[in-house]
Amino acid sequence: MKITDELIDQVLDQAENGGLDPSPYMESLKYLLVEDDEIELTEEDQAHLVFLGTVCLECLKRTGQYREISDEEALYDLEDANWEALEKADGDLDIFLDTLGEDFPEGTLLDFVAYSTLPVDKDEEDEEEEDSMSSEDAQILGFVRLKAILDTVTMPEA
Repeated sequence: MKITDELIDQVLDQAENGGLDPSPYMESLKYLLVEDDEIELTEEDQAHLVFLGTVCLECLKRTGQYREISDEEALYDLEDANWEALEKADGDLDIFLDTLGEDFPEGTLLDFVAYSTLPVDKDEEDEEEEDSMSSEDAQILGFVRLKAILDTVTMPEA
């Protein structure tokens, strides 16, 4: 079963109203909280990423695609692959997303994560809207880590 915008909106609404508990997913989501040598995530950044990760994993659960992460090494390898894709795209986020989307089975979920984390060009009308995270580097790190979790969870078992 594919994840739809409607499902994401339903889960997001439940999460925003405090009705979605991240506890069942914390073993998988703890990866979002690992310190990075170069990029510092604030407590607000970490909370935002755990919130988004909970929404994503709940969507996967409701479509029968969720499973615990059993191979942490694969998780780190998939994060490295995402960083390599960003490097190959020369930092162009559109090319980066197109590349990542080619082999990812849940494009709607990937779009949600990208929209919720990555920096966007702002129009004058949007200037009042605050970024969801403390820095552009934190946004990109958050996206890459969330994507690595989703890659690991949706990866066919060996």
